[in-house]
Amino acid sequence: MQVNTTYRDIWRMAFPVMIGSIAITVVNITDIVFLGRVGEVELGASALGGVFYFIIVMIGVAIATGTQIQIARRAGEKNHSAIGEIFDQSLYLFLALAIVGFIVLKFLSTWLFQYVIQEDAVRNASFEFLKYRSIGIFFAMIAMSIRSFYVGIASLKVWSVYTIILAVLNIILCYVFIFGNLGAPKMGIAGAGLASSISELIALIFLLIYTVMKPGIKQFRLFRFERIKLEPIKKILTLSAPLIVQNLISTGAWFLFFVFIEKTGKHSLAISNIIRSAYNVNVTPIWGFSVAANSMVSNIIGQGRRSEVMGMINRIIIMAFAVSLFTTMIYVLIPFQLMSIFTSDANLIKDSLGSLKIVELATIVFSFSIVCISALSGTGATRTALYIEIAAIFIYLLYLWLAVFVFHASLEWAWSVEIVYWVFTGCICYFYLKSMRWEKIAV
Repeated sequence: MQVNTTYRDIWRMAFPVMIGSIAITVVNITDIVFLGRVGEVELGASALGGVFYFIIVMIGVAIATGTQIQIARRAGEKNHSAIGEIFDQSLYLFLALAIVGFIVLKFLSTWLFQYVIQEDAVRNASFEFLKYRSIGIFFAMIAMSIRSFYVGIASLKVWSVYTIILAVLNIILCYVFIFGNLGAPKMGIAGAGLASSISELIALIFLLIYTVMKPGIKQFRLFRFERIKLEPIKKILTLSAPLIVQNLISTGAWFLFFVFIEKTGKHSLAISNIIRSAYNVNVTPIWGFSVAANSMVSNIIGQGRRSEVMGMINRIIIMAFAVSLFTTMIYVLIPFQLMSIFTSDANLIKDSLGSLKIVELATIVFSFSIVCISALSGTGATRTALYIEIAAIFIYLLYLWLAVFVFHASLEWAWSVEIVYWVFTGCICYFYLKSMRWEKIAV
């Protein structure tokens, strides 16, 4: 319930999230690995459909972050009785978001994609993907609410098991439904969406059973399903609302990146989807330190140990930076072999190596910046984090628009926007943290 600030404690918090993040990334890239054997159209469509789905998920991530900040603060204070109420009320928010998200993914995407996707084949394939992928939003949101609880109380081993189950099931089911193996129909890109949704359902069932049966959980009084209470929901939304806007604009900018690249041709779009997958794999271990920074900062503040916050953040940055150097060196040493995981097309691999070098550098900057912005949110300064994000996204989109449409620069220059974005975000967040202006914020 209460954490310390040593390297060992940081690792204990970060490692289960790291394993879980790796498994989630496996889920995300499984579609790319299989669809890279189907065709460029399917590969590009899964990027657009996947990022659009991810926009909805990131709203859930924001609510989860706001929830876990509160739970971690109460855990630091040893206020067990308040934790169950925070969790249950957040669950109502997640279920409402799942309903809205399903409607957007299932129905509104058909209208939106007509205006933002140029090629008919890519647009239609995106519809096929979301037709089945949209169902999984219900299972993803419930799982996210449970994750916020475990992150908040600093007990994350079960999340690792959940995500491993999810990843293994997704690999098997993608193999079955995409290519029509083991007697299943050959569904192509639609099979990728269906496989992910079924995997999320089965993994969620495991997570629910574990949580209900686990000894010691009863003290938190979870799943009481009392009436909706406006006060705890208001507190969650006060913390989460800036994060929702922050995640929407950042993920929306990510979606616009692929929309911009689609205008330059399906070959560039296919390359960018491969690069996105490689980039995601490279930064995956660092997410563990991001979550650790967010939750541990809130917990330490709850213990009344504010003077130790910056020292702990610096230690987390050092560990994240070391891990980013290690993962990046693997890409430097065997780039062609690693890229061949995502596609068997030699031309796509060859044409992607320049952009791969850019995201290798972006990964190192990311390790510093993501810890800083997560720690900033952990202090409760989510509104400040939003303002920084808005400024960063403005720079991101301006740079990207100039690169693609004004100067008609290479794909490598377009991808370099990631470095610009993370350098700006990380530096501003770190200087704000050092200023200690967050000390008087109540959560």
